[in-house]
Amino acid sequence: MARILIGWASRAGAASDIAALLADELRALGHDVDVADLRTRPDASSRDLVVLGSGIQAGQWYPEASAWVAANESTLSTTRVALFNVCLNAAQPSKRDESLGYNKAVLSRVDPVALESFAGRYAPDKVTWFKRLFLRTLQQSAQDHVDEKAVRAWGREIVELVPL
Repeated sequence: MARILIGWASRAGAASDIAALLADELRALGHDVDVADLRTRPDASSRDLVVLGSGIQAGQWYPEASAWVAANESTLSTTRVALFNVCLNAAQPSKRDESLGYNKAVLSRVDPVALESFAGRYAPDKVTWFKRLFLRTLQQSAQDHVDEKAVRAWGREIVELVPL
């Protein structure tokens, strides 16, 4: 049984929902999993795997996620780390490389064993007025691309990277 931390940063809930799906899958496989909003500054020590995920804004991880990674860089350097981001671009196969590239700034601080970008959702009622206006100019309507099967499959994949 592995001790796993899944930390997330989210604005409209997609990253936290994906973290919860990952946790469900990993617990079903018999692992001890803690899930935490990175704003609460969870402890990454004594973990066999740390999974970190963030929503994306303007091509970047949310500031609280990047700050948590920076603050825990030394602990993460001795721990297996998997990274994911959540963005609408990941819903388009032609933008896979671009969406994975949103992890670039965090990659300068950690050397992950796995990297993923999951398609997210746009729920107008969960974002700021300014973001709604911006997305309206791009003709974006409400959409939900969260793929539970893909999230669970990645959970099974990353846990194989942890020696037991």
